[in-house]
Amino acid sequence: MDGGRSARRRILVAAYRSAVPLAGTVPPSVAYPILDRLADLVRVCTPDARRAVEENLEQVLGGRGRRHPWAVRGVFRHMLRNYYDTFRLPAMSDSEIGDRVILHGRERLRSVLAGGRGAVLVSAHVSSVALAAQALAIAERGGTVVVEPVEPPELLDLMLRVRGSQGLAYKTLGPTLFGDLTATLRRNELVFLVVDRDIGGTGISVELFGRPAHVPTGPALLALRTGAPIVPTYVSRRPDGRLDGVVGLPIELPRTGDRRADLTEITRLVTARLEYHIGRYPEQWTVLQRIWE
Repeated sequence: MDGGRSARRRILVAAYRSAVPLAGTVPPSVAYPILDRLADLVRVCTPDARRAVEENLEQVLGGRGRRHPWAVRGVFRHMLRNYYDTFRLPAMSDSEIGDRVILHGRERLRSVLAGGRGAVLVSAHVSSVALAAQALAIAERGGTVVVEPVEPPELLDLMLRVRGSQGLAYKTLGPTLFGDLTATLRRNELVFLVVDRDIGGTGISVELFGRPAHVPTGPALLALRTGAPIVPTYVSRRPDGRLDGVVGLPIELPRTGDRRADLTEITRLVTARLEYHIGRYPEQWTVLQRIWE
């Protein structure tokens, strides 16, 4: 059994290592149609993931998720396109990244950064978050991205090298993470958090699409500790394959003096912004795990 798992790990890591140089040589116009067909196959061959997507979309769209096959199909297709975009990063220049991501609302971020406390940018797993974060960092300010830990460790190392090839710092959950992010904000840099899943299992329950779900409290904790503003950011894929990256309006944060109440309310406000974004682009919400139990 252990030998079989070890072999699968080696095959998986080898496949990812091969995908990085391949993505750098195959243009999106060629890669995307091929990846869409492959994603259709993945959807059929992974019934557990497909059912999770159906159940998530049932809550987002109403009715049974399988009644929205266009959205279920889209989730898997966008997932593979997002991986391709990430693998392609080391081969892309700053100007190429800028051409792929059309940024909107940059003046809002500049206004926020003028306060000198950095900014906590929050988003959901909608479209190619890694590519959009890189474009924003190049255009405006460096920073740190918190990413989900993956297994095996060799694969995590590879993904961190690929994502960090353009200068952004990437961190996974760990005992020093909060201190690292605090230091980033105090340098007046950006912290990127994707907060539609409670990866660490330490979140709180708030309403998401009319039903309680556990979501992370990281943005609220950082804002309360450092005074940094929380800025929703939205990413979506255009019909031509490029991305729209939108910097939203900063969230007005309550300061009642009741830390627990403020933490809950800030988390609720963040979740409401995510709900808006996911609801606009459900077919691009690439979460393959159940959000609601």
